[in-house]
Amino acid sequence: MSPADRSEQIVRVAAEHFAQDGIAGASMRAIATDVGVTRALVYHYFPGKEALLNAVLRRESGLLLEATRPDPALSARANLRRALGAYLEFFEASRGGVRELYSPASTVPAVSELAEANHEVHVRWLLGYTEAQDSPRARLALGGWLAFVEYAARQSLDGGNVARADVIDLCISTLEGALGTSLTDLKPINQKESSE
Repeated sequence: MSPADRSEQIVRVAAEHFAQDGIAGASMRAIATDVGVTRALVYHYFPGKEALLNAVLRRESGLLLEATRPDPALSARANLRRALGAYLEFFEASRGGVRELYSPASTVPAVSELAEANHEVHVRWLLGYTEAQDSPRARLALGGWLAFVEYAARQSLDGGNVARADVIDLCISTLEGALGTSLTDLKPINQKESSE
């Protein structure tokens, strides 16, 4: 197995352990056993549990960005529905250490860096397909909206009996309110580009 493939395998297995056992409960020895390698080899790739958790969080962050990437053939509303559905699925599936990626109060150093980078990407995407003017006000509205989405995801799982479709509808109407515009009449991204 190539070093890149082995590293990816370790990260994949570690993600399962962090999700199942949490940060404190995950064991480098158990991860190595499940990968089928020695603990020393895991430490060769990742010098400690924090480095391995950071790699897991980076992987999850990349997967989340890919799942929420806008589809140029879809309208703003359809893109939001798809992206919010993917986000809620990721959030629901995450447990233990992996959920740290979504926690603003996380003590894991990489989380704030990853969250900030993801938010910047999402703000750029939102500015693009909502046709909002890139301004400090729009960025403030979109940043606040992203925090609202995280809160809505957490509350809908932890304490509420709100259906996923209702959470998505609430998030979309909140975005429309924050931007002061309806997303219903916006064209798909690829039609905007071809008409310009």
